[in-house]
Amino acid sequence: MKFIKGLLLKNKKHCLSPGPTGTGKTVNIANLINLEMPEDFSSVPLTFSAQTSANQTQDAIDQKLEKRRKGIYGPPVGKKLILFIDDLNMPKKEEYGA
Repeated sequence: MKFIKGLLLKNKKHCLSPGPTGTGKTVNIANLINLEMPEDFSSVPLTFSAQTSANQTQDAIDQKLEKRRKGIYGPPVGKKLILFIDDLNMPKKEEYGA
């Protein structure tokens, strides 16, 4: 399964790893991103919890991005960014209900 996810990521496709708790999804994906992806990939690991806010999420993503020009941000030049979100269903509602 990791082979397929690696191919999806290398070909700029989204992938989702659903499954029951305790089956090693997080460990397998983290190993794939950190050990098996080429050097031209960088990653932003986000672990959501019931207390995660929208601002915390934005700050974590912004830390890994570079400003290219006014209003345009991206990963460092020559790199591709993988956004790894763990526990997708857990974020806390913000002030406006998002």
